[in-house]
Amino acid sequence: MIKKYFVPDENFKCMIQNCLPNKEIKDLNLISTGWTNIVYEAKIDEDESYFFRFPRDDFWIRTIVKDCEFAKYINGKTTYLTSDLKLKNDNNRFFSMHKKVKGVSLTDKMNKLNSKEIENVSYEIADFMNQLHNLKFNRDEIFTCDNIGLNLIDFLNELIELHLENKNKKFWNYNEFSKKDNSCLVHGDFNPGNIILDENNHIAAVIDFGFGGFGNKYFDVSRIIGRLPKEYKEPIIRNYEKLSGQKLDYEKLDDEIGIWSDIDSGYISYMRKIGIYK
Repeated sequence: MIKKYFVPDENFKCMIQNCLPNKEIKDLNLISTGWTNIVYEAKIDEDESYFFRFPRDDFWIRTIVKDCEFAKYINGKTTYLTSDLKLKNDNNRFFSMHKKVKGVSLTDKMNKLNSKEIENVSYEIADFMNQLHNLKFNRDEIFTCDNIGLNLIDFLNELIELHLENKNKKFWNYNEFSKKDNSCLVHGDFNPGNIILDENNHIAAVIDFGFGGFGNKYFDVSRIIGRLPKEYKEPIIRNYEKLSGQKLDYEKLDDEIGIWSDIDSGYISYMRKIGIYK
């Protein structure tokens, strides 16, 4: 059986160079934090580099397709820069490439920002979510091929069934997770690693829409709050409520923060078991 996914000992340098035919790669670095994909950064010079993501299994190869389709659909529809992804193919195996956005992930800066910077970033986080959640959309126009759970709850259900051990699934009851309300577009994995800050600590771009699809506001609001230090929670909630004109259910929000934490813990346990995450 021919594999549709990628394994670590392949000739990635050749595949990457074929995607950059008129450019000389000065440096090619494996990014060790790639859990779902084998990730490389190809540096051309100080001002230009590209990221390539090669999925580790069939589930994530379908997610790459969805990531590219979703990012293409929402590109230019908010006031924030989003991923300009290119879908590539190696012997019918999909992978993606995109030009590196200048900046640093919020993960690397979130514990270093002062109170004013936290307030500014929290406002921009809330503003991006509010804009995304209020986009007018046609379901038939977003995903043009059959790949993977377009409702986030279905995507997560498949993820958990495939990649978590039974002992780590006990928390999961998707009927209680956002009540299966799919009223808007969501990022789905809105965490600080997917938010890029510029040199002035404003959002330069939002990336990685592999979990993107149909859901509701609690998916994204709970995800980002649960992955940031506690200092960000109040200003994100306050700004989101002000921008959306609607109050949030704080009990529901806290419940879903806990569910996301369980998903992360279970997935990390799985990645450790198969030797990808130490």
